[in-house]
Amino acid sequence: MVKNMARCRTLKTGIILGILLVSAIAFIPGTTVSQQAEERTKLISFNSYIDLVIDTTRLTDPLSIDVSVIVPITVKYWTDIPAGFRKLPFPINYLILFGQAIGPMQKIHLEILNPPDWANVYIGSPDVLTDIPFNLEEIREISVDLILSPRVEAPSESYKIDIRASCDQIKRLNGFTYQESTDFTPSFIPTIEITPHDPIRTVGPHESINFKIDVKNLGNKITRVTPKLIGEDDDWTQTINPPEYEIPPNQESTFSFSIITPFDFGWHNEYGKFQIDFRAEVYPFRSGAANHTQSIFLVVNNYGFSTPGFEFITLISALMIIGIIIKRRRVR
Repeated sequence: MVKNMARCRTLKTGIILGILLVSAIAFIPGTTVSQQAEERTKLISFNSYIDLVIDTTRLTDPLSIDVSVIVPITVKYWTDIPAGFRKLPFPINYLILFGQAIGPMQKIHLEILNPPDWANVYIGSPDVLTDIPFNLEEIREISVDLILSPRVEAPSESYKIDIRASCDQIKRLNGFTYQESTDFTPSFIPTIEITPHDPIRTVGPHESINFKIDVKNLGNKITRVTPKLIGEDDDWTQTINPPEYEIPPNQESTFSFSIITPFDFGWHNEYGKFQIDFRAEVYPFRSGAANHTQSIFLVVNNYGFSTPGFEFITLISALMIIGIIIKRRRVR
């Protein structure tokens, strides 16, 4: 007990001697007022510390478009001011540390250093206040929110944002700056635009024809587009090339749908109708990512009646009708 009391007295004595030494600097000749103040600060100064703890639980999955996500952040603040300053008579301790009789509040400012132009990213409370602790074991914690809301033009790729927290110097308590980073990924939007060239054609029996189909990726990431023919007919020869495309955002690729009509196509007044589904999904594949299927329809008409020998039968019939008409006129 006696030893502890002796240590406390020694600490107090050291602090008071330091104060007296700082005060003495004011009487050193040949120094300006600003120089004297700077020297005092150098002799007795303490440090601030800041840490940011980001709860990334809500950032593990891609973020929905146009939906705000709140990410909790814990701001931790502490100093290395010795606890012995609390034992000095009030308000001497505050006058020594902060130059004022009442202990000030420390303001911590938070900011996003690199917000993307395709998302709303901001701190809910960019400026927070806390009292100033007097030893390394006393840590103040303040809760703030990081708000993220990707817009429709956001790329579906991981993006890192840097968050900076800083506090200013208060007399003999130095300022501090700390920076932390976190990543988030906007969700994938599977959007494609399909443009078939001449979707309605007229052909004859056993004739080959090609349909060109342009597909544009309007989504926010490389998209794999896979065509699939629905309800295939064995009488028709049908192929789609290539079997799939990986299309970058805002780029376009062309598929070719080729068919050969049956031998009996065109002997009757008929047509063929073809449905092609185009499936759009993220590339590389990501489990749980959205996908989208869009359909188009292509139509093949025949030339009409073209039964072999039909024209000859028509000609004979016409001649027979003309002959009957002429015969009737002769009878009259």
